[in-house]
Amino acid sequence: MKKIPFLLFGFALITSLWISSINAKPIDISQEYAGTIGEYLQVYQSDDIHLDAYSAFQAFRNGQFSSTNHPVINFGINSKPRWLALQVKNSQHNAIHRNILLEVPWLDNIDVYFFRQNQIISNHHIGDTLPFSKRPINHRFFVIDHSYESGETIVLIRIQSIDVMILPIYFMSDEKIADRTTIQNYSYGFVYGFILALVAYNFMLYIGLRSNPYLSYSIYLLSFLILNIAYTGHGYQWLWPDFPTWQQWSNPILIIVCTVSGLFFALHFLNIKTTLIRVYRIVIGCCLGFSALIAVMMLSGNFALTLLTSLFFIFISSVLMIILGVISLRSGNKFAKYFLWASICTICGGAVTANAIWGLIPFNLLTYRAVEIGMMGDAILLALALAERFNISQNEKLIAEKMAGIDSLTNLNNRRSFYKFVKPIWALSLRNKSNTSIVMIDIDNFKLFNDNYGHAFGDQVLIHFADTLQKEARSGDILARWGGEEFLIFLPDTKLADAVTLADRLREKISALQLATALGKKISLTASFGVAHTNDNEISLDELICVADQQLYYAKKQGRNCVYASEA
Repeated sequence: MKKIPFLLFGFALITSLWISSINAKPIDISQEYAGTIGEYLQVYQSDDIHLDAYSAFQAFRNGQFSSTNHPVINFGINSKPRWLALQVKNSQHNAIHRNILLEVPWLDNIDVYFFRQNQIISNHHIGDTLPFSKRPINHRFFVIDHSYESGETIVLIRIQSIDVMILPIYFMSDEKIADRTTIQNYSYGFVYGFILALVAYNFMLYIGLRSNPYLSYSIYLLSFLILNIAYTGHGYQWLWPDFPTWQQWSNPILIIVCTVSGLFFALHFLNIKTTLIRVYRIVIGCCLGFSALIAVMMLSGNFALTLLTSLFFIFISSVLMIILGVISLRSGNKFAKYFLWASICTICGGAVTANAIWGLIPFNLLTYRAVEIGMMGDAILLALALAERFNISQNEKLIAEKMAGIDSLTNLNNRRSFYKFVKPIWALSLRNKSNTSIVMIDIDNFKLFNDNYGHAFGDQVLIHFADTLQKEARSGDILARWGGEEFLIFLPDTKLADAVTLADRLREKISALQLATALGKKISLTASFGVAHTNDNEISLDELICVADQQLYYAKKQGRNCVYASEA
């Protein structure tokens, strides 16, 4: 019975070695591999971080490299240097050209050695610590090309990086890499173009409206775009190819910039400063605190801790975004629902990408770019919210302008609005020498209504009087409360006789009105009318109004409740 544990241990050891040998099968260069080749790689970590290539090769031959069952290998942040081994077999007589693609843009140092017959035949040194121009192939990722002769070639890759050491590695022909790059370029072109269009659109709205949410949203989108360009390697390829130090530190710095700008946009968009000043101060303090902490860590040169702190700030800001949205929604801000859904899109996308990078979920094109998909959803929802906000703002402005031209008691035009509507019609009538008339009206003995029955009753008189004018006036006539108990009617394309007829009809309607006082007493109204007419292009609008006012004066002198008219 004592032999059983020993036999079991021996069987387990043999089984594990057998499985390891299966998992470590070589790459057949005659085939195309569309996916990552993590299952074909073997991994080795030495206590000696300065281990040379020949020593690593000897360790490979001695079986010290272990196989991995993961398509994408992930060693986390600030890992020790790792060696990878790949066996490539070419059963054909001619050499075949292939590329090793490390589809991640932030690895510090990559040393690649090609062994044949125990000798190094070629080697490359690339990584973010070198200027972009030092790369053998102009690509935002790391590409090492090689022509594999007939037989077996052992590829050893040493990777060192303070950043997340995630390794999606592909083994592809030139054509496959070109096709993959083209598809990615089109997709990134769409994303970048969409975001830039929103930046420009909202910045133009800010210039036109001088509303802070549009400016802060433009800054937020632009900072995310720059962060994404740095994160995807496009920044090192296009914008700062000769600044490897900035390439290393750009991600944590831009994470802070993007996150702070996002929180500032939230404060402006949700109007937190006005409604919740304490919350506003807490968010501002949080932004300043984390920014200062990142600055201190940068000065200390601790990149790994700086990156972890910036990632933790993303988590804190995501929680703050949700809290701000919920508080604002509960306080009655109807735009907060857009903000909440937009924040959820960004958080979900960022969480998927973060978990893919950390190796908690499968790493692929969709999970790697989930943060961009989430941000697109965020941008669309917030663009809709800002567009609705703009429409509401414009409608409120139009209503305010309209109300500024309306007499609040009678709902008739005031003088400002009267001139606004009449001047274009007046100019046209002067050119055409058409008939134009004006009727000036004054309520007889209006002061007595205020003195005897109070100002509230006087207001009721004005309201009923204005309603009667509106009901009896024609559709093209323009009415205005000229001041106090005086009213004015502009009659385009109207002869003097027709204007007098209209005025007399109005006089009779007004005389028929009876209003009840607070005590139930019935009170009758009368009004006096002055009518002026012209078809002369030499007279001005104000002169015609003066003529109508003069005729009104005559009507009052003659005992009121009558119509006086004159040609101007």
